[in-house]
Parts: sequence; structure tokens; C-alpha cells
Amino acid sequence: MTLEEQTIKEIKQLPPHYLTLVYNHILLLKGSQAPCGRKQLAPYLKARHILSKSRVSLSEDIINSREDRI
Repeated sequence: MTLEEQTIKEIKQLPPHYLTLVYNHILLLKGSQAPCGRKQLAPYLKARHILSKSRVSLSEDIINSREDRI
């Protein structure tokens, strides 16, 4: 028996209210996959890319917000 067959067998034995949980997990797993042919950027690279478009200095903004608290 293959893993797919075993999984389907176990799912069929679950009570109906658990099926929504299983279905949500399947959707989450499908959503976390990288699109075919394109590699996903690491989170820090995404942040660097977004911040590179900013026209203000993030470090100055942080310093100013700290000065406001003092």
C-alpha cells in the first residue's frame, strides 16, 4: 500500500469535523510551495528589496522615534 493510499484510508476514517482541518492543512501546504520555475527569495532579501525602494532613511526614523520617548 502506497503512502497516498494509506493517507486516503486514514482520512476516510476521520470524523467530518476533522475534514475541514485536514483540508486547511492541505491548502497551507500548497500555498507554501514555490511557484514552478521561480525560486523564492529568502525573507531578509525580500526585506532588503522593499527597503531599497524607500526614499527615507530607516535608521534616522528609528533614532527620531527613540528620541521622542526620552
